[in-house]
Amino acid sequence: MEFLYSIQSLVARNVVESKLGEVNSICGADVSYWRGEAFGVAVKEEGERREINRVKAKVEFPYVPGLLFVREAPVVIHLLKDVGCDLTFIDGHGLAHPRFAGLATVVGVLLGRPTIGVAKSRLVGELVEEGETTFLEVKGRRVGVKRGRYYYSIGNMVTLEDVIKFSFTYPSVLAIADQETKRFRREGQQELPKGEESG
Repeated sequence: MEFLYSIQSLVARNVVESKLGEVNSICGADVSYWRGEAFGVAVKEEGERREINRVKAKVEFPYVPGLLFVREAPVVIHLLKDVGCDLTFIDGHGLAHPRFAGLATVVGVLLGRPTIGVAKSRLVGELVEEGETTFLEVKGRRVGVKRGRYYYSIGNMVTLEDVIKFSFTYPSVLAIADQETKRFRREGQQELPKGEESG
């Protein structure tokens, strides 16, 4: 585990917090699991155009809180590496992480692109109310905000102001990616040999 933690520490040292430029294309990536397989989907929206990429892969590493990147980063990076986007939303944390290196940060740093993490639960940190905004602070550092049931945090190459701006509405690309991963997983379940139950 120490080796994996050191990788996260290295990633955290390479995070760039810079203001987003014009955003014309947005991507979202999500991964669903079933029986040792990952079903990943990336969605790109640019104007009226929508592109969907899918990939299925074997998963050997178990789920460990704080180390989601080991399971998901290879799948997400494979999905996004050839897809150019001005901003990418990742279903997972960014800097809202014990080592400031959640999935959205790892993907953003390794691909060298702007990312924002969007998670359904809080992994670490304190909530601080300020006016109408609920900020998320980790070790005294303000890294994101809570909107409704979701936690949005800086991944890479964005600022806290960018996160606030793009957190008012749940990203459609993530909603679609979530639906498509479930559809993809169901297709995988239907490919079972005859007589084997899907569980």
